[in-house]
Amino acid sequence: MADTVEVTDGWKAAAFVVVFVLMAAVAIYSFLITWWASRSEGSTHASKAQVKSTEDFITARSRVDVWKMAFSLYASVLGGSVVTGPASYASFAGLLGLASYAVAVGAPLLVVAWCGGLARTADPEATSLPNFLLRRFGVRLYAEAANEGVCGLTFLKPGQATATLSALLTLFVMGVALLAEYATVGTLFRSFVGCSDGLAAVPTIFVGLLTIAYTVVGGLYISVLTDRIQALVSFVLVIFLAIYLASDFDGDTSGPVTEDMKGFSYAGWSSVFTMPISLISGTIYSEALWQRVWAAEDEQALRRASVGACFFVMLVVFFFGFGGWLALWSGKATWDTDPNLYFFTLFSSGSNGILDSFAGLLTLSCAALMGQGAMDSLQNGITATLSSTLLKNKPLSWTRILVLLVNIPLAIVGATSWVNDVLTLFLLSNMITVSCLFPLMVAVIPGEVAKAYVTEAAVWAGCIGGVLGSIIFGIDQVGGDVADGLDMTFMSNGYGWDYFLVALLSSIGCTLIGIALSWVYRQFLEQKQGKGKGESTNAATTDASPNPDAAAA
Repeated sequence: MADTVEVTDGWKAAAFVVVFVLMAAVAIYSFLITWWASRSEGSTHASKAQVKSTEDFITARSRVDVWKMAFSLYASVLGGSVVTGPASYASFAGLLGLASYAVAVGAPLLVVAWCGGLARTADPEATSLPNFLLRRFGVRLYAEAANEGVCGLTFLKPGQATATLSALLTLFVMGVALLAEYATVGTLFRSFVGCSDGLAAVPTIFVGLLTIAYTVVGGLYISVLTDRIQALVSFVLVIFLAIYLASDFDGDTSGPVTEDMKGFSYAGWSSVFTMPISLISGTIYSEALWQRVWAAEDEQALRRASVGACFFVMLVVFFFGFGGWLALWSGKATWDTDPNLYFFTLFSSGSNGILDSFAGLLTLSCAALMGQGAMDSLQNGITATLSSTLLKNKPLSWTRILVLLVNIPLAIVGATSWVNDVLTLFLLSNMITVSCLFPLMVAVIPGEVAKAYVTEAAVWAGCIGGVLGSIIFGIDQVGGDVADGLDMTFMSNGYGWDYFLVALLSSIGCTLIGIALSWVYRQFLEQKQGKGKGESTNAATTDASPNPDAAAA
């Protein structure tokens, strides 16, 4: 078993210099592009980078080609936590769980591309997911239905309730994800580089403020261009790490591969369902990806880019997860090792996984670059959600100020120990978004038939039904205690497959019931209108008929 060792001051200094230079280089690149665009006239590339309105800032409407989109999707999904999360997950869910994890991270790109294509067809002028839903349910096919309160929530304007729910969900999902990225940077500098809590907060705040700075200046399109650099450099680093590991691995691989290590356990089999459904539902309520729906040149570019990005995302996730699994199997890591550092022990002389090699420094750089790519995407997504709902028709300067007001406090929180308490909300986020997944997917279907039957009330029925169904199941599982049942459902179920399945099926069932009731009510209205027209026609015919008695007189 390898001994634990300490990080030298030289390696600590190297970590700060390399990470800070990489982060600053990306920021400088974005500033130069913005400056060049502001001084160039007539150039197609410059005009794409120019920000002339709030809509340009948050959507980059139809400006991003398939290659830029593929890089952007890749960078938006793969944050710095991909170096730590899959390796930790593989340690208890095994290879089967890791494979499920890899598929689950890549698959949402295909789902968002499919739903996004439908949404663009249904409403090409929407600026965000909440804005799309507001416009989608803002028109009633039957005024009588709205007046009666059957097909809509009439205490609010049509569409406002659904748009508000979507905005709150997307903000919650992206806020937790952004804090997770900040937490990863701090964790690596604390545990891997060996810094104190105060010193580890410095790179966290530094990368947060840098990404906020170029987000304020250039908006979404500049984020997409920086994604290209971050994706290319990070993927090259991944290839180098894979080659280095294959040629210089010195762990003991003679030990048996147990059933648990294969993933043939409750955690492994549960992951086949829970990981894809939780990550798909969480991702589909992230404006960071929906922004790219509006930015893509067309639906074909969006879907082609999603396929390519999905493939490479799955490869990278599996690589880092397999590295952590390999470290445990070979004895490079032990059960006393920090789970966040399983992968790093492959390039460390001690089982505690500390920075003492060039390969380890490159791994840290890769995590920082991918973290920066995810951060600017999430910062833009949060801004787009708030801007499209709270600052409609306001000057662009208001949106830029909003970027600062929202993201600077998040960066500060992400650099503190409070962030670990916030990250316990991931399961709560996943359970709620799973309950709201199916209603959103049917709401984006274009066409008059879908608009007629997939009403706002049907969407709310599905969301509420999913949440209530999972709560009832949780209470039943703990023997009837309400408080314990709520805790088990949203905070403590350990990503059990049965909780997610109940939430999903309850949501689907209640949505379909809502759609069926909408159909019944529409038939009632049509019959009522048809009967009224018939009576009016008969009355008009009677009035127009000659009176025999009058004619005789």
